[in-house]
Amino acid sequence: MKISRQIFLLLTVFLPAISAFADNPGSDQSSEKIELGSGKTSSVQAYSISSLVSEHLETLAIEFAEKGYRSEYTIGNIDPYHTLKSCSEQPTLSINRSPLIQNRVTTEIKCADAKPWRLFVSSEFNLFKQAVIASTNIRRGQVISADNLSLKETIINKSHYSLYNDLGDVVGMIAKRSIRAESSIQPGHLSPPKLIKRGDNVVIVASNDAISVRMNGTALADGALGQQIPVRNIQSKRVVKARVSEAGLVSIVL
Repeated sequence: MKISRQIFLLLTVFLPAISAFADNPGSDQSSEKIELGSGKTSSVQAYSISSLVSEHLETLAIEFAEKGYRSEYTIGNIDPYHTLKSCSEQPTLSINRSPLIQNRVTTEIKCADAKPWRLFVSSEFNLFKQAVIASTNIRRGQVISADNLSLKETIINKSHYSLYNDLGDVVGMIAKRSIRAESSIQPGHLSPPKLIKRGDNVVIVASNDAISVRMNGTALADGALGQQIPVRNIQSKRVVKARVSEAGLVSIVL
């Protein structure tokens, strides 16, 4: 009888507290409240590092799409210990270099709350664009024509070499080496055409800000656009160095 009375008293004391707890279970179990210096509270959220990096690279892909590039990216391995990271603020993300420079990029993720942290995640970010390729085998020394070329979607940031996007930039150039069909055309493969050949009659233009004098001469060497070659003045027989300006025309700055 005494035991029953004690149980009744215990239920009377603790039942209201149990009832109150049931009516107000508290905040979401997936987040934690922390006290800030101002006395306010903020929720600490768990962020998926993979999702953060993917969203950041997707935004980057959209930006490059507006410039005419197609993008494909692959996120590198993330340490399982860092798959989820907590932060009371939205983490900020940035990459170490433009994908135009290199297709291997590193994303930095930073949390600037009371317990700051940062992570680095490597990714492969390939940019595709139409590039000039050889449609036929091209011989060394051959003057390249439009029939030797075509455009093909190519990863333009995988190598350290620049590529051409316009057929007109390659037509008329001379192959410095043999180029296989389906190979991308690179600046190192080409040399400009010879606008002047040794023995050609040329016009020499000698000028400065005040005067300009024209005289006839003879080229003593082959010359491409912008190249400096020796030229003999027909009248004075003097040999001078002049820069090739166009076919049949060289210039000297006085």
